[in-house]
Amino acid sequence: MTFFETAAQGRVFLLLLYAGAGAAVLYDLLTPLRTRCPRPVGIAVDILWCLLAGAVCLSALALGGENHLRLYAMLGMVCGGGIYCLGVRRLILAALRIAGRMFEKRE
Repeated sequence: MTFFETAAQGRVFLLLLYAGAGAAVLYDLLTPLRTRCPRPVGIAVDILWCLLAGAVCLSALALGGENHLRLYAMLGMVCGGGIYCLGVRRLILAALRIAGRMFEKRE
């Protein structure tokens, strides 16, 4: 028995990688609202993120043809979020810092 029992599970896993990365991007986009607003608004933003991340996960499962949530689906979301947070996000932040330094020198 293999980790992926059917060929479609590999496709669903890739969709869930993208969904996990999308949920992480959404979390980053909602962070300014969460940190700058009063506590009740921050809690509402967290609830909004949970609902949107769940909708992204369910839509990825539906597009892949799966009818239930399994361990590999959760693993796909976690891996996608980890790839974004540990790799892509750091590259974006480094590029923004470099661009900021370049614009400071021009003025």
